[in-house]
Amino acid sequence: MNRYLQPDSRLIRFLTRTCDLIILNVLLILSCVTIVCSGAGITALYSVTFKMIKDEEDSIVKGFFRSLRDNYISSVPATLLLFVDVLLIALLHYALSAEILVFSPDIFILLLIFTILLTALLSYLFPLLAVYDNSFPGHLGNAARLALVHLPVTVLMTAVNLLPVWTGFLFPRLWSYFMEFWLLVGAAAGAYLNSFYLRRIFRQKSYSGI
Repeated sequence: MNRYLQPDSRLIRFLTRTCDLIILNVLLILSCVTIVCSGAGITALYSVTFKMIKDEEDSIVKGFFRSLRDNYISSVPATLLLFVDVLLIALLHYALSAEILVFSPDIFILLLIFTILLTALLSYLFPLLAVYDNSFPGHLGNAARLALVHLPVTVLMTAVNLLPVWTGFLFPRLWSYFMEFWLLVGAAAGAYLNSFYLRRIFRQKSYSGI
């Protein structure tokens, strides 16, 4: 048998992981369609990706829906913050594409900064919800602290999470092609990538109490 087609070959493992991420991405999209489950869906996404990088998840579908059920209530406040973030992004996009001046440049810059900071906060908040049991204020405080302490990782994860947005701004002609990829596997792949950095951060002794 061709060594590239053996079950433990790098090619087969890559294809298997890609299929898992596609399935996970579809589950995330289905949860976001309901709107009210979008925050719990992102939490479930990270719950599965953390187990994937440790090879602990046997069933992607069962793991996702189990986490969706268990974290729905605790994710509601984070879902509200997610709605605010999406609303701000939509407002900024409208301001850039409008033919008239919607608001002053100073207001635009302030809204842009606030949106980036909120996205950075959410980049830690949902993974914390997926991994740890804590009150929402406790999660929020820990997310803010981690975002400040690990600033390079924060910048990287925020850039990954905002990839569809700034791609649309910088490459509008390619945005439709990029969104096809993002809807197929991009969101799950981004969370999977972020999980490697987050796992390293969460395992540090200084944050063992989070």
